[in-house]
Amino acid sequence: MCSSDLFAAWLSDPAHPLPARVIANRIWQHHFGRGIVATPSDFGFNGARPTHPELLDWLAAELVRGGWRLKGLHRRIVLSSAYRQASTHDPAAAEKDAEATYLWRYPPRRLEAEAVRDAMLAASGELNPALGGPSFRPFKTSSFNATFYHPLDRDDPEFNRRTVYRMNVNSGKEPLLEVFDCPSPAVKTPLRGETITPLQALSLMNNSFVQRQADRLAARSLAEGDGDLPSAVDRAYARALSRPPSDSERALAVAAARQEGLGCVCWALLNSSEFLYVR
Repeated sequence: MCSSDLFAAWLSDPAHPLPARVIANRIWQHHFGRGIVATPSDFGFNGARPTHPELLDWLAAELVRGGWRLKGLHRRIVLSSAYRQASTHDPAAAEKDAEATYLWRYPPRRLEAEAVRDAMLAASGELNPALGGPSFRPFKTSSFNATFYHPLDRDDPEFNRRTVYRMNVNSGKEPLLEVFDCPSPAVKTPLRGETITPLQALSLMNNSFVQRQADRLAARSLAEGDGDLPSAVDRAYARALSRPPSDSERALAVAAARQEGLGCVCWALLNSSEFLYVR
């Protein structure tokens, strides 16, 4: 066996505890925003200590027992009581554990930049589910002794594919993704930064892609509500927030839709914290 084969055999040996623990921790981090070990790329002496070491060992063992299949581990985590609990604030618990490190509630977390874009497309009904193939290019180029890349917002099915199929160019980044901390694929990012800046609110308000998806969500909701405005408001809430509006929300939304148009209401829904955060 060559050295690379020996390394692969050593790394995937069921008796080797580290790879399974690292993978399980990364999956936990994906769902909770923070891993059981808060330093996903450092399980050594300088890394953070696990908050629930026995749980991490159990998840790693389940991953190995399941033939290293990730889907089963995802399912176990999202069906757990820890994942399904509310994010309701408890002052007494917060006094002891302000960061909810020990998971006395589900820690609210913002969607990743790519998921924000994809969720808007899904809500509006514009998401193109095509799999595979070449990346879409959200930019145009010009040449003057060198090639320059300019962000481009196109309204066609190819552009409406999931963001994972976006071609990334460092000098021509997509503004909406950029303000929501989308990292460069050229840089290893085991744990994404999460900032809160005025640019995010301004981008959600003014970005042409967001405004277009709001209009498409409005048109979709009106069609599903057979032109009835209160029914269309209900459909818009269901598509954007996965819940019906309260009586007061419905009354305010219908009044706003009659005055400004349903697109304005849908635009407000796509700008809301409830749309942007997993709770």
